[in-house]
Amino acid sequence: METIPKNNCVKVGYVQKPHGIHGELVIRFQEEFYETLEENPAIFLEIDNLLVPFFISDEGLRFKSGESVITQLDWVDSDKKAKDLCGLSVYVDRDDVIEFEDEMSPHALIGYQLFDQTLGPIGQITEVNDFSGNILLSVVYQGKDALVPLNDDLIVRLDEDLHEIELRIPEGLFDLDEE
Repeated sequence: METIPKNNCVKVGYVQKPHGIHGELVIRFQEEFYETLEENPAIFLEIDNLLVPFFISDEGLRFKSGESVITQLDWVDSDKKAKDLCGLSVYVDRDDVIEFEDEMSPHALIGYQLFDQTLGPIGQITEVNDFSGNILLSVVYQGKDALVPLNDDLIVRLDEDLHEIELRIPEGLFDLDEE
């Protein structure tokens, strides 16, 4: 039996847990592989140090977030079979990897300093939340947690070298209640 050499593949994540009772799986993955998983009909699971191919069913993938997906694999049709795959590493063929082009992942902004065009320095971005395509940046401003919307129209400046982003933040977002 011929196997797929690991050096021809890239690890993209792991099987986190079963989903439901019909063999669906939740796969956690690194965000830069979102498009790769979306476009690939097959993944490889590492079983006993060998990469075993699994094909994604016609039902395909349902992305829960930028880092997890619910999938149905061919031949995995029960909760027991799904549980047996939990914890296994997920790989894709290196040739099938789709590279991000000219687009930085919003999650790469964690740790960046956020600036407002009017208010100046706001704080460090601690988390990036994706609510059905609506990106919100978590920051602490004057001791209070705040969520700041992010879209291309609001970006004034992005400096990857300095780890800074300046936005045109909607007016009133940082009005603090005086008590």
